[in-house]
Amino acid sequence: MEHRTKSSLSIIGVGLFALLPGCLKAPAASATVAPPTPSAALAFARYIASTQEADPLTDSGYVGLEIEATIPALYKTAKVLAVRGTSESERNVYQVLAAEGDAIVAQEIIARYFLMQDELDGLQSSSVTVTPENYKFRYKGAVGTGSSLAYVYEIRPRKKREGLIQGQLWIDSETGTAILETGRFVKSLASSPGNIDVVRNTELMEGDARVRVTHLTIETRYAGRGELTITEIPLVPAQKSLPEYLPLARK
Repeated sequence: MEHRTKSSLSIIGVGLFALLPGCLKAPAASATVAPPTPSAALAFARYIASTQEADPLTDSGYVGLEIEATIPALYKTAKVLAVRGTSESERNVYQVLAAEGDAIVAQEIIARYFLMQDELDGLQSSSVTVTPENYKFRYKGAVGTGSSLAYVYEIRPRKKREGLIQGQLWIDSETGTAILETGRFVKSLASSPGNIDVVRNTELMEGDARVRVTHLTIETRYAGRGELTITEIPLVPAQKSLPEYLPLARK
């Protein structure tokens, strides 16, 4: 069984901060309870097939990251712009291009996020993927997402393990892509012992994942709740080694 190696964090440079496109909002709609339709079953089958394929936002090429963090109780924020790639040893590496903001937020929230990623990357990918092997699915109905349609499933882990969430999965009706995952981790992580809430929204363009925005809420040791927004955008051109500097661009 394939095992993901742990990430190694490579911080190479800090300069002026440049913003990526703004965060995507999770579509708001009220799902109707109904038995799965043939169209919903087909979309679900496409989703399961997609979990066996490479994810352009995590498994191939270079990805630009904008990480925004805040501690609401302190009214303080921090931001980091970085590139995530893979080294020759197949470890995830992060090149920090720019950073700004409060040092407490950077240490308590952003640094903790990298530790969480390091911990999650050390898990077997097959043990955390949202599939019937790891989760129970309950069909909730269909919702409109602007010009498209999504099928909503309630997801519950079969076992209480690290890296699994309890919540909802929204599947695009045409492509079977997971466009929204929302819920709470069922087991605390060593790097973040409190509750972790997550909302992950994926924007599609011509059927492909182009932008992913993840909102995380975590508990800090001394400053209360911390909030993170991570925007991921695939970079072009695809590189085989991490360059000294790689401009961000939509694929």
